[in-house]
Amino acid sequence: MDQKTAIEIVRKYIDYLKKNKFDIQQAYLFGSYVVGKHDEDSDIDLAIVMNNSSNSFLTQVELMKISRKFDTRIEPHSFEKSDFNRSNPFANEILRKGIQIA
Repeated sequence: MDQKTAIEIVRKYIDYLKKNKFDIQQAYLFGSYVVGKHDEDSDIDLAIVMNNSSNSFLTQVELMKISRKFDTRIEPHSFEKSDFNRSNPFANEILRKGIQIA
């Protein structure tokens, strides 16, 4: 799969989440599909930024379950909006190198 196909898949996934009451503020493709080092076994790393949720663990589990309906390689990484900023090293790397999907 190429980067363009990965982006199409995650856009459909994000659209589905938005239509099903997930308060998504931003989404970024990051990792191997962005830097061009993906292969047939690579996961599709996706940062999903939402307004603060009451139980981030349950949200993460639900995001993973839903992702399997679109592509088993999607690896959602959820962030609360208040934690997704340049002072968070992981978020900063995503903001610098990722491709914004939503």
